[in-house]
Amino acid sequence: MALVDGEPIVWSEGVAVVTRANVVLQRAVEESDADVVARLAAGDMSALGVIYDRHATSVLRFATRASGHPQDAEDITHATFVKVADIAKGYDGRLSCRPWLFGIAARIMSHRRRSISRFARFLLEHAWFVAKDAHDPSDALDARSELLGLDRALSALSDAKRVVLILFEVECLSGEEIAQALSIPVGTVWTRLHAARRELRNALGPRA
Repeated sequence: MALVDGEPIVWSEGVAVVTRANVVLQRAVEESDADVVARLAAGDMSALGVIYDRHATSVLRFATRASGHPQDAEDITHATFVKVADIAKGYDGRLSCRPWLFGIAARIMSHRRRSISRFARFLLEHAWFVAKDAHDPSDALDARSELLGLDRALSALSDAKRVVLILFEVECLSGEEIAQALSIPVGTVWTRLHAARRELRNALGPRA
């Protein structure tokens, strides 16, 4: 793309025109998360919108699964991006800030100390839709029974184990990324993950 003083050029009826919209578009395409967070740390609040657009869906999905309730998840997601604006200067420069955002959300959940019963309610609601769509009544009962068993097994996990399990199995973060996100040693990540899997296997039996 041709530039004039760093500004991209568009053409209108054969005349070169520099537009602010094109500057913003080019910047959004080319900037890494680290660059955007650096702008935010320097006081450019428009950078927060870029980070939100890139990662809000992932943060909301994680918060929904980890907290167990959509309303809580929305609050946690909002609080996460508010916190980002406050602590941007402490960002460590990783090209992707997704694990960092998950870590912020996880700490907010810990501080909120919401009841695990909200997670049970989420799974029970999901069990209802599975049962409703099943054509065979016995299949519906089996589906509901399995989800209730999963609900109990997940409810029995500590918050720390459940968060690590979701980050690894659902969000597909590596052990190193989870360790960075949660500010814990990578050995602790593997210990919690192993313990969470073992507890789920013991609770679910052959269904695991």
